[in-house]
Amino acid sequence: MKAFPAMWRTMKVLYDELFLWVWLSVLWWVGTVLVVTAAPAAAGLHAVANRSANYKRVDTGFFWDAAKGEIRRSWLLVGANLLILAAVALNIAFYANSPSTWGRFVVILWLWVLVLVKMGGIYFLPLFWQQDDPSLRLLLRNAFILALQHPLYTFLMLVFQITLVVVSFATVLPIFLLMPASVAVAANVGFVKLLEEKGLAPPPPPGV
Repeated sequence: MKAFPAMWRTMKVLYDELFLWVWLSVLWWVGTVLVVTAAPAAAGLHAVANRSANYKRVDTGFFWDAAKGEIRRSWLLVGANLLILAAVALNIAFYANSPSTWGRFVVILWLWVLVLVKMGGIYFLPLFWQQDDPSLRLLLRNAFILALQHPLYTFLMLVFQITLVVVSFATVLPIFLLMPASVAVAANVGFVKLLEEKGLAPPPPPGV
């Protein structure tokens, strides 16, 4: 399956620039703890991850440039994602409390919607940095189109990212040191690999 080469390349990218990813993960955690800088920190981390996924040079400077340059739009994107998830969660909670049998059936449908939202969500920030003109409406539409066109691939990449988070929690220390970067790299590498398969991104350089 084409998801497994993407997973393998994710691990290679993390290993090749290990100290950079650890440092960027620390910056992400700091930005998230401060709350007001959470979205720009996520945007900065994904900007570097997207460059790496596209076989470009990476360093901390790209993080700062992206975080400072996309404060408003990063919050719009993260806010839209949170609102969508909140709306789905409220519907699940509402129908879960319904005493009727049909209510439980509707809960199952909303759980599938939640899976779809999470699948589309892994493409939000990668698309933001991949598009020449990152219109948020176009970005959201394209993210869900990709998820629906490639459900198995997207689902496997989502499971891979969840696995990275679970392993990070289980090993305690890496949750702080590498977890944010590993999820960002997996999202961007998976996204770029999908574009390569569709002929929408240049193939890997020779020897990569």
